[in-house]
Amino acid sequence: MWYRTASLTFLELKSFTGASLNHTLWLNLNAVLGSLVVTIGLWMLLGELSLPLGLAISLGMAGLLAWRFQSIAHIWTATTLILGVESLAWPVIQMMDLQALGPEPPLEDLQRIFTAVLFGLFSGVFWMTFAYGIYKRSRGEPPLPESPAQPTPLTKNQKKSKRKR
Repeated sequence: MWYRTASLTFLELKSFTGASLNHTLWLNLNAVLGSLVVTIGLWMLLGELSLPLGLAISLGMAGLLAWRFQSIAHIWTATTLILGVESLAWPVIQMMDLQALGPEPPLEDLQRIFTAVLFGLFSGVFWMTFAYGIYKRSRGEPPLPESPAQPTPLTKNQKKSKRKR
């Protein structure tokens, strides 16, 4: 008899906290994954990132994403937007590195800059557009206005067919 009471209590507890706990778990998991994406993008942008700094950025970003955003779609909107900004910053950083080489840099470095500008702009625009698409989709469709309760007036053809019946 005691096992029946314990199982009912567990099921009742699960029904009260299951949905909220499940949502919080998924929200936190997506915040951690989003922060890893941003940290890896920053690591690729800078070329080197110390492990303690990378962990601090990743944990701080995960906490910020989990605290600030209440839906998974908003977490990924912010993540892809930051990834787009990182992609746009990549050609700028490459150009700043090239400026240190002097007035006439070697051809290989110029090719590297061309590649950075081409792919940086393309991927930056892609990720920012993707973020905007997630944002628009997460807002949902606006509710349709209520239709009037009055019926629409009958046309002449509809009146004629009604008379024939």
